Amino acid sequence: MSSSLQGKVGAFDLVWKSAPRGNSGSSVVQIGTESIEVHWRKDNDGIWIELPYGVYGFDFSGELNDQGNMVFRISERGRDGLWSEQAFIRAGAAAVSSQNSGKKKGIRVRAQMPGKIVRVMVQPGASVEKDQPVIVMEAMKMENEIRAPHAGIVDQVKVTEGQAVESGADLLTLA
Repeated sequence: MSSSLQGKVGAFDLVWKSAPRGNSGSSVVQIGTESIEVHWRKDNDGIWIELPYGVYGFDFSGELNDQGNMVFRISERGRDGLWSEQAFIRAGAAAVSSQNSGKKKGIRVRAQMPGKIVRVMVQPGASVEKDQPVIVMEAMKMENEIRAPHAGIVDQVKVTEGQAVESGADLLTLA
């Protein structure tokens, strides 16, 4: 199953079929093999999530890190749960990780959510600048530009126009 958000609420590992949007609402989540409906309500400090098993609250505080990305400290209300340095990536943003391929290191640019490749804007061997658009992907009925996370040379393009991709799929690598 494809998902746009995974996380832990209380003792439960949830896979959201769609991320909570708006000030309140409901969504279907997967807990193991069971699909259940959850409700959420945002307040000034965070969010309340209501499961059939109980209600859980989370407070968020955020700041920019040294790379200019927003990172959050999340604490579970009334419990000992605390997570720091948590980053959330917007729909269509590229997830970036290093990979070892033989002797050389590369940067993998991955799909952050399932979608369809609309346009590939670079070819192997092309030089790209940081934040240059490299791929246009349609996800959740919106076109999103995937941008180069660093300057470099396109090593491989792993997708073609019209191709459907899953969340986490490699789109291209930069050398």
